[in-house]
Amino acid sequence: MPRADVVVIGAGLAGLACAAELASSGASVFLAAKGMAATHWTHGGLDVAGVASARTPREGVGVLAADPAHPYASIAADLEGALAGHLARLAAAGLPMRGALDDPLVPIPTAIGGLRPAAILPAAQGAALDPWDRDGLLLIGFRGYRDAWATYAARNLTATAWPGGPGAVRGVEVELPGLDDLRNLNARSLARLFEEPGWRAPALQAIGNAVPEGSWRLGVPAVLGITAHGDVFAEAERVLGRRVIEVPSLPPSIPGLRLFDALRGSILAAGGRVQVGFDVVEVERQGRRIVAIHTEAASRTLRLAADEFVLATGGIGGEGIRALPDGSLVERVFGLAVEAPPRERWFSDDPLVPHPLEAVGIRTDDSLRPLDAGGEIALDNVRVIGSALAGMHYLEQRCGDGVALASAHAAARRLSLGRAAA
Repeated sequence: MPRADVVVIGAGLAGLACAAELASSGASVFLAAKGMAATHWTHGGLDVAGVASARTPREGVGVLAADPAHPYASIAADLEGALAGHLARLAAAGLPMRGALDDPLVPIPTAIGGLRPAAILPAAQGAALDPWDRDGLLLIGFRGYRDAWATYAARNLTATAWPGGPGAVRGVEVELPGLDDLRNLNARSLARLFEEPGWRAPALQAIGNAVPEGSWRLGVPAVLGITAHGDVFAEAERVLGRRVIEVPSLPPSIPGLRLFDALRGSILAAGGRVQVGFDVVEVERQGRRIVAIHTEAASRTLRLAADEFVLATGGIGGEGIRALPDGSLVERVFGLAVEAPPRERWFSDDPLVPHPLEAVGIRTDDSLRPLDAGGEIALDNVRVIGSALAGMHYLEQRCGDGVALASAHAAARRLSLGRAAA
């Protein structure tokens, strides 16, 4: 049966980053996950801290870290190293990012014609971070592709206050070649088509023919390749003769798929093992230590033994935490205590305020070991990372990616130090 120095449970950004860092440091790592997690839903950029009062991500982290209940209160010091390692891993996989902690948070367009603050984005989205000067934004839609509505988004953006934004916003719909027989034109099928040179050339020509005279940056759906993304994007800018901005639309997120593939590849290249698609069904314990977990398998459970375990299964939004009929909340793998408001405060009358359950999670000590309801360490050889941590409103505060990376780095650093001391 497999044995590792560390078993990481969960394949979101936190779990993947932690496993990649541990594996690259020489640890024997096994990542086990029930499913693909949030990477396949997100925009591919990094939301580090987007609070309203902050001009940069670093300022936002400072604001959030001042709250002793927020995860950043104990892991903010790990963010810089975490970000550097993450950007280096992605660059090595051909997915460079743009931006830094001290860069300004600027409004960038979304697929439905809204604006969101960003400072660190994939290079293919990076042109949205630059001053617009006199450039306009031309949003490109594809006929038959129902997950990006260029004219609708352009209309919304035109009606939206956008300080320092483009001189004009327009939307056009382009008919791409050879798609008449496709009944389900989704992001993944388009991304695969863009990787075929024989199809890509006439497709880019069709897009170019739809661009009017003038100085435009082109906002295209984020489907410019998956494994060959760098080459596809470079050719698109060369052929179109304009700066191109990939605009993520509805899931599945192609930038998220690229991110997942890059981090999984980093783990495997460093000798780690990855198993996705099988849930944890049994846990072996000895006192305050976990000895092994069992995951589903084809004919019997697979036993994964390790010295240390990292819990990266997410919060209530990712099924890492579940609600029981009696009104209590429970962490689903180890049964850890969950910090949450009483049941009568689970719901809000105002849909525009942060949901009360968004901040539920597991409270830990400064080493990220889980605490029980009385504030004592519950498990000595388990670390909790990512959105399973209590105390953050990751949607309102736009801090989920930063907390994922910082906590992953903090856990990996502590576990590496522990192995070195042993």
